[in-house]
Amino acid sequence: MGKGKENGGWGPGSGLVAQGIAKKYKGFALRDVSFRIPPGSITGLLGRNGAGKTTVMRILAGHTRKDGGKIWADGMDLKREREAALAKIGFVIEGRMFFEKKSLWENGQAFGDFYPGFTEKSWKGWLRACHLQADARLDALSKGERSKFQFAFAMAHHPKVLLLDEPTGNLDPVFRKEFLDLLLETVEREQISVLYSSHLTADLERIADQIVLLEQGSVLYADSMDRLTARYCLVKGGPEEGRRIKEGNYPEAVGVQVTRVGFEAMLDLEKEKSGGPSILEDFPGLRQEEADLEKWMCYMLQERGRRPYVEEDQAV
Repeated sequence: MGKGKENGGWGPGSGLVAQGIAKKYKGFALRDVSFRIPPGSITGLLGRNGAGKTTVMRILAGHTRKDGGKIWADGMDLKREREAALAKIGFVIEGRMFFEKKSLWENGQAFGDFYPGFTEKSWKGWLRACHLQADARLDALSKGERSKFQFAFAMAHHPKVLLLDEPTGNLDPVFRKEFLDLLLETVEREQISVLYSSHLTADLERIADQIVLLEQGSVLYADSMDRLTARYCLVKGGPEEGRRIKEGNYPEAVGVQVTRVGFEAMLDLEKEKSGGPSILEDFPGLRQEEADLEKWMCYMLQERGRRPYVEEDQAV
């Protein structure tokens, strides 16, 4: 990811910048969560349940107070220029933050006043694009329709930063595809910085430019999708080859699974020893495949799970 010149490589700039975000709860803590999302770019946020994804989203949206770190939205400091910065941020986050007994149209009019970019014309257009009835009451909507409503409202005020927490989890397959197409088109046209959290890795494979992987409240990986697919790959072969690889000294093997009929391993090609043992050289007959995002995440988290737990007051 690109880095600015200020604050040790992190500066306000444009897009969304999170630097050293920290939050401590009883039994859980976010530690030094940092990433940058340029305008016109989508970053996928991954991690197992409880890794801290929703906490990160709520801090960035201004709904949860952070204990440390800095956030800039479109060059504005979320702490020093809170009102102006929040006006640049749209979100789809689970929770009841609108008037349940009012219609969608009335909610838009009431909350649109907080966003200088909101217009009734845009609100009407986005309700139509999301197949929502303006006179429908909010408390009558399904979970999927609520996601559509939040997305429509967010887009109606022309945000420069968009936070999406599981936006397609409750959508039917037809609108899910429409939603992703619409998102890609709008992000490109309006140069929005998007943080997109989802357990549907196939969605992120299609739209994400960058990936941030959280584990135990810390960033385990943050880089572009292009770098990820170039760096990691899957190899497959027979069970005997798998056992030899598992017992061998191969630092590039992130994870190895051996069954009675064969084996699969994920390799980190950047960890191959120069001049040392190499799986691809020692086993030239292996089948090599691109690692899909779901398998990549599972292997990365399994590998992390084999490492000693890091206490909260230790460096991660």
